[in-house]
Amino acid sequence: MTSWPWPEKLPAQFVRIARPTDRLDDVVRFYRDGLGLPELDRFAGHAGYRGVMLGLPGLRYHLEFTQHDHGSPAPAPSRDNLLVLHFGNLTQVGQVASRLAALGHLPVEAENPHWTENGAVTVEDPDGWRVVLMPRSPERPADAGPVIRLGVPADLPAASDVYRCASLSNAGDRDNLLAHPEYLVLGPEGLAEGRTYVAMEEGSLVGFATWSQGGGNYELEDLFVDPGWRRRGIAAALVDRIAQVLRARGAERLEVTANPHALEFYRAAGFTGCGTADTTFGAAPHMVLAIR
Repeated sequence: MTSWPWPEKLPAQFVRIARPTDRLDDVVRFYRDGLGLPELDRFAGHAGYRGVMLGLPGLRYHLEFTQHDHGSPAPAPSRDNLLVLHFGNLTQVGQVASRLAALGHLPVEAENPHWTENGAVTVEDPDGWRVVLMPRSPERPADAGPVIRLGVPADLPAASDVYRCASLSNAGDRDNLLAHPEYLVLGPEGLAEGRTYVAMEEGSLVGFATWSQGGGNYELEDLFVDPGWRRRGIAAALVDRIAQVLRARGAERLEVTANPHALEFYRAAGFTGCGTADTTFGAAPHMVLAIR
């Protein structure tokens, strides 16, 4: 989806949605511990009010929940008043839904069948307000993200050179990469038909990912996104496509020996740590994504 600047007639810098509640602690537990929104700030003793702000640090969109000493009832106005959160895949939706279920918030039937038909999970918070956990729609609009297709791009060697030089961030690691050019180079297995997926944006190659199979294990070997196109969901889309392919083959997990500087990405993509693995540069985190 295209991002537009705020109109000149409304030069707002932050957006905060505030809502009263008589169950502040329970509501905060739902959105913080269940959904996973970090707590940004809280206050008490403000003319009888106390409250908590939740959201994403560094971004300009926050939720605020307040409670007054003399009561702050906040029943949900209808079953169609929704907070809709879009995720990259069903695995991520399932992880959040499981956390909420562990807190006693089980899925409910959506009022609008559109959400259920598209694989969404609907959950009610302690006040009855509904949150929809929506995976990426199978019918993606043209501007919704990269086109992922099977193939080996003609400029793969150039992309590999960039990958070797830029995949680790500090100068010492870059020196090691240059000293060991065989590391992270796509080998014959990686180039095998059906195992390399490329991401295209505006007709140009912007990333690729490769998986391999050995001894019944499936491993993500290479994941590269052009630096100018990062932080747009391209890497997550590549991982999601490979997970779909492996799921159809009956695989239950996708493994990766993760770049230590990319742990935040892999965790957000649903990978969990399971020890370490030896690499050319020493021990590195070994992670697994459950895909069934």
